[in-house]
Amino acid sequence: MDTHFGRYIMGAREGAPSFSAYGNVGTIALTAEPRNAEELRAAIEVLSRECAFDIVGRATDTLFPDGLYDAAVLTTRSMTGAEFCGTRVVAAAGEKLPLLAGKAAARGLSGLEQLCSIPGSVGGAAVMNAGAFGREFGELVEWADVIEDGRERRMSAEECAFRYRSSALGGKVIVVAVALRLGRSDVRDVRAAMDEFCARRAATQPTGKSLGSVFARHDGTSAGWYIERAGFKGAKCGGAQISSRHANFIVNTGGGTAADYLSLLRRVRDGVFAHSGVRLVPEIKALGGEI
Repeated sequence: MDTHFGRYIMGAREGAPSFSAYGNVGTIALTAEPRNAEELRAAIEVLSRECAFDIVGRATDTLFPDGLYDAAVLTTRSMTGAEFCGTRVVAAAGEKLPLLAGKAAARGLSGLEQLCSIPGSVGGAAVMNAGAFGREFGELVEWADVIEDGRERRMSAEECAFRYRSSALGGKVIVVAVALRLGRSDVRDVRAAMDEFCARRAATQPTGKSLGSVFARHDGTSAGWYIERAGFKGAKCGGAQISSRHANFIVNTGGGTAADYLSLLRRVRDGVFAHSGVRLVPEIKALGGEI
């Protein structure tokens, strides 16, 4: 069975697509990119016998290390597709969330409008309970098909235990597909709402290479408010910079490394704590090291 094992080079310089949304260039020693649940099970079985491995979706919130990452990475980004039946949609883990929102809109199905511009996958959105503009992904979930300890099972929404930017999914619980319950609406109304939320996001968030929001809210208050109040808006470390448009984003201004990103993140986190006594919690993940 073809499980897409092999050397995978990150970065345009090597002529291959990059996992890194932040844009730093490195090398992953081994990857597995299954296209369906059967291949996913096979990949997990092989990797579990051979080596430690990390699991990512589209990796839009994942910082990859600089240089060689001498480990295996399993990505579900090629597990795509969605099946609609009435107001329910069952979407594969690697399906792009904006693409799914567009498919739902074309059918006059409402619920994903606020989430339509989050640049991740369905599986990633479920694991972190992604949210925007007052809507959280977990609110729409009926169940999730997962692989845990090599066995497939279905988890109810209650078992998924969705909380602010977290859930019981992830880690050893690998998402295969998610069922969402949407609502009926007029196609034009859904598309108009999507356009509005996309415009609002574009007006407040920076363009360029980043991993999205760096820190979670603290007691309902935006992390960006604490960061700006502590004087870090626009702060730089090498090629990494706190965005001048939104203080909870670290953007790659050119040549930024993972080391630059982590150094700036830690500096900001410590500075906010010294200024306000608040310990901000990162939303992003970093492979190969502690944040």
